[in-house]
Amino acid sequence: MADMKQIHEFAVKWYDKFRNKKTTYIELVDHYMADDCEALGFVMDCGHAFSEKYGKAANDFEALERIIGEITDIPLLGSAIYSRWRYFNHWAYSGEEILELKNRAWFTMALSRLGELAECHMKRFKGTPQKVRIVSNNICYGPPPEPDDEVEQHITINADGRIWFSAYNFGSGFDGHEKSRSKIYKIEKESATKVLNSIARYFSTEYIEVFATDIGEWEMEITNTEGDIYKYRGSLIADFEVDGVDLSDMVREAVEMDDLYVFDGNNKPDRVDRVTIDYHRITKMKPKQPISETVEYVTWDYTERLVLDRKSETLEHIQNIGSGCAVSRKYYVQGGVEGLLNDIDADDLFGEIEGNPDDAVDNPLETIDYTITVDFKKGPQRVIQGTYDKKALPELWSDFAESVWQFMRFYGMGEILNPAVYEKVKRRRTDYIYCSVEFDEGYKSYYYIADEDDISVGDYVIVPVGKDNHHSAAAVVKVEYFAEEDVPLPLDRTKHIIRKCTDEDFDPPEE
Repeated sequence: MADMKQIHEFAVKWYDKFRNKKTTYIELVDHYMADDCEALGFVMDCGHAFSEKYGKAANDFEALERIIGEITDIPLLGSAIYSRWRYFNHWAYSGEEILELKNRAWFTMALSRLGELAECHMKRFKGTPQKVRIVSNNICYGPPPEPDDEVEQHITINADGRIWFSAYNFGSGFDGHEKSRSKIYKIEKESATKVLNSIARYFSTEYIEVFATDIGEWEMEITNTEGDIYKYRGSLIADFEVDGVDLSDMVREAVEMDDLYVFDGNNKPDRVDRVTIDYHRITKMKPKQPISETVEYVTWDYTERLVLDRKSETLEHIQNIGSGCAVSRKYYVQGGVEGLLNDIDADDLFGEIEGNPDDAVDNPLETIDYTITVDFKKGPQRVIQGTYDKKALPELWSDFAESVWQFMRFYGMGEILNPAVYEKVKRRRTDYIYCSVEFDEGYKSYYYIADEDDISVGDYVIVPVGKDNHHSAAAVVKVEYFAEEDVPLPLDRTKHIIRKCTDEDFDPPEE
């Protein structure tokens, strides 16, 4: 494959030819494009490889327009262009068809994307980063900012940890920004190196500029130790990550400036990092036999605590049932707790609280209270308190509680105390395997013999049913082993399981 500069020059050259209405069809269908494609290593395969991945986009402008942003394979796209050109050069009724608007549009779009991909490869950072400079401007379409609104930030980070920062207010307009603040300081060299290496690592792979029309922009220069400067730009909504860490957040944390725009404009919603729910019930109970003349009630002080923590990736549930009696259970599931916390809208935070009416009746012998403590990534801690009942809890609390309950329920109580495990007897070679199965909407189980010992409770199987032995699916609800003399049904009167069910049994292919 030729170098990216040659591919970029090819794309620009032929893009201009197809876009120029004065270009004749002879210039487009003669052998010149084939010569260029061959020199670049593109393959003429009649568009088969491209069609296999993108279907009609191989020859249809509208289909190509829908998927053009997904294409990242330069050789594949180059070969698709070569193959499409070959159609008009060799198979079309008339080569002049290449001049039709829809065909010109297909080529200009494909060539534009090819040039864009080649340019991105050419701009990949190389070397060791020495300095990075980021200019972020958050002016977007709409009413102009007020003169005192901060609209632009400049930050430079050097490999030795030196920081230069300045910010500008809108001032008198787009050409009249006024510096509002600035500072020069130093951070730990290790922190600066980590930031520079992470940014360089991200931009040493493929980066395609994405622009939105209703948001601000950022521009960046990365200088390596050889003095080479690499320039990048994009919209102020970029979501760049390296090893799961957001680059914008990494910069903000390293330079200790929470209000930096960097690449994302600092407009992303805050993240919930920890949720602690404390439940407290106090119940007064009147014993049948008085404890003493002065004590009428005994008090049961019961508490629970549920903690979801992003850092440790754990969910912990603790019950303090009474004095000297506590039960706890801790779950570590990689990505699991993170998913539960990600589902929480940090801005909404379980929704509004309706509150109980003034005439709501309280139980004089019992109080149930809760405290929800939420720790955010950036914002201050939030505490929600109230009585533990429907109208005093946040509006969407039931959804959160259900998701946590399903998470805990999925992992169950283990197998040590499960009689289905400890009462299971190993099968002898001469034993017969009798499976009890139930059919949909049935309330009765039926015995079938399994020929292989690979069927478990919960499996779905195909079994013969009725006098005509038509096939039907059934759920296995019990598996037992019997010696020949102990079988629950005579062997000659018991049908055999045909096989386990597959996905196709539940979702058969369309004819």
